[in-house]
Parts: sequence; structure tokens; C-alpha cells
Amino acid sequence: MKKAGVPSPQYNSITRSNMKNSISLSDDEVKNRLNNDERYVIRIKMPRNEEVKIHDVIRGWVVVNTNNMDDKVIFKSDGMPTYHLANVVDDYLMKISHVIRGEEWLPSAPLHVLLYRFLGWDKEMPKFAHLPLILKPDGNGKLSKRDGDRLGFPVFPINWINPENGDVSLGYREQGYISEAFINMLSFLGWNPGTTQEIFSMFELTQSFSLDRVGKAGAKFDFDKTKWFNQQYLRAKNKEDLADELQIILKENNIKMDDGFVALVCNQLKERATFVKDMWLEGGYYFAAPTTYDEKTIRKKWKEDTPRFLSELKTRLENISDFSSVNIEIEFKKYLDDNDLGMGRLLPAFRLALTGLGMGPSLFDVASLLGKNETIKRMELALKIIK
Repeated sequence: MKKAGVPSPQYNSITRSNMKNSISLSDDEVKNRLNNDERYVIRIKMPRNEEVKIHDVIRGWVVVNTNNMDDKVIFKSDGMPTYHLANVVDDYLMKISHVIRGEEWLPSAPLHVLLYRFLGWDKEMPKFAHLPLILKPDGNGKLSKRDGDRLGFPVFPINWINPENGDVSLGYREQGYISEAFINMLSFLGWNPGTTQEIFSMFELTQSFSLDRVGKAGAKFDFDKTKWFNQQYLRAKNKEDLADELQIILKENNIKMDDGFVALVCNQLKERATFVKDMWLEGGYYFAAPTTYDEKTIRKKWKEDTPRFLSELKTRLENISDFSSVNIEIEFKKYLDDNDLGMGRLLPAFRLALTGLGMGPSLFDVASLLGKNETIKRMELALKIIK
């Protein structure tokens, strides 16, 4: 290593250089600059015409000639070390066994190898593995924040605030992603387990993951696949844990509901949801009767005789003592048979009355969870409002 502007024990003068240009300073000029308290940096003195060999766990042997390498700054003029020196010293002191990082750091690896050698730490040098880049989903090139902004997805794991202008970039955590799902997704960007299995627990990942199955080519980020991973993890969660999360959203909207009821709502909705917040956005009818009704369903399914059918169905439902989803479905189908009606003739109107929507989970399950009184009340309200 050498200090720019300070005589080296090996050289009579110091060279401030890059590969194309160098300026040699005389000993007198060096002393004058130091006496004048001029700021200086410390660089590594790069040996010339030497091949630096690195064995990368993913890419195999990488060979770089020092003639193609700069005398990099390792201490800045303010006395702070650059990343190149700081990371090598830190990894050595922490006894790091593997340095795993993105392939954009591969050009710096020869410099880091030389630093280990010059510092006398050859035997403690960690293994290097340079991972493939995460690429844009719609083209070539490294994924960036601008790509996320342009295509509508976050690129940070948690919220990030730009210190320069205060702009907030949303993170995956704040968007409602389950941490295990996010890790599962990340593991598949460049790695292949060699099987068709895609859902891995953390334990399974620690048992299955190996660097020798990481590819060299960049991996395109697939936002739809990321949502799919979250959906699978959400479905696997038990209803009580989901209820705890949904209760937070309900409280934010000034809604108080029994934990047991909310858990049953989660159980009905989780197969249709990607995030917990979807259960609130798409299942608000569980917590309050609808005040508006889907216009498209009204135009297509609410016929002149629909009010009569719905009113007669209401009378039959009122007579059910055990208001279970099975009994509701039996009575509903019996009414259809008695009146020679198809399922599509009345079910959409029944759903519209209870939920205000044209589609959703099993309507008989919804009615049973709402209870007889609430179901009848909503049917009566719909008969008054919908024309």
C-alpha cells in the first residue's frame, strides 16, 4: 500500500495515477505539501503485470491482470476508509466464512483478494460467491426503484425515506406481505432446488439451499409470482392468526367485532385473498349491511319476478330452526325445485341482498355466519331498495 503525497519506504517518489495518466511528485514537493497541511488520500500500490486468481463458488475461476486495475483509494482525505478496505477488515475481524453479494461487485473482488494478501490474511480469506442480478420484469437490465414506480410494485423490503427530499418508497412489509413468503420468493431469484417444489419453510430452505445450484444468468423479477407466494402463505395461516391482523384494520375503521366471529370470516375469505387487507376491502359486508348494490348484477339478474321469488325464499328461511349452511342450501334448492327455477335465476339476487356484490364465497356459508336475523333483515332491505 502507499500513501499519495508521502514517501514510501520502497519508492523514492509517489505516483498519483490511474491506468491512463500518472503524475510523479518529487520528495521535496511531497514534503512541502505535507508541511502545508494539504489533504491527501492513501491508495493501494498495485503490482504490475500480475494475474490475480479468484475462485468464485458460483462462477468458477476468475482471472484478472493487475495492469487492468487502478491504484484504488483505500483511505479518503477525511481519514475515513473506503468500502474496499472497511469491508475486508470487518469481514476478517468477524471471521466471515463466505462473502455472498451481487455480481456488480465481481470487478472489485481482485482488489479485495490483494488486500487480504497484503494484510497477511491469506489463510483467513473467505470464499466468494457473486449472485446473479435481479432483472427488470419487462426487459434487460438491473431492477431499480424507477422500475417499481413505473410498474406499480415496491422494491424495498420495508418503507424507505429518501433523506434528500423526504419521498417515501413503500416496502413489502407495509404492503402486507408475509415475511416468510417474501424470503421464499427471493430464494428462487437465481436458485433452483432441482425439484418441482416451490413453497419452502425456513427450515426447508436452510436444509435445501446450496450455492452450487445458483445460476450465473440474471433472474427476471415476477411481481405476479411474488403475490402468488404471499397468497399461498396466507392460505396456510390459521384463522386465529389472520383474525388478529384483520382486527387491527377493523379497529382503524372503528369497527368492534368478536374475535371468534372475525376468525370465521377469515376462514371463509382466505382462499380468495392475497393480503389480509383484501378481507376488509372485499368482505366489508360481513361487518355492515350493504348500502349499495352492484349495478351490473341488477341489470342482468334482477328481473320483474325476482322480488316475489326472494320474498318467498325469505319466508322459507325464516322457518329454519338450525340456520346452518347445509340447511340453508337444502331449503334454497328445494324452493328452486318447487318453482322449476335454475340456480342462476335466484342465487345472484340472494347474494346481492346479503352482500351487495355479484360474486364472493359460498353464499350459504355467508348467510349462516351472518345468522338468521341479519339475513332476513338484509333481504327485506334489498326488497325495499332495489328496483
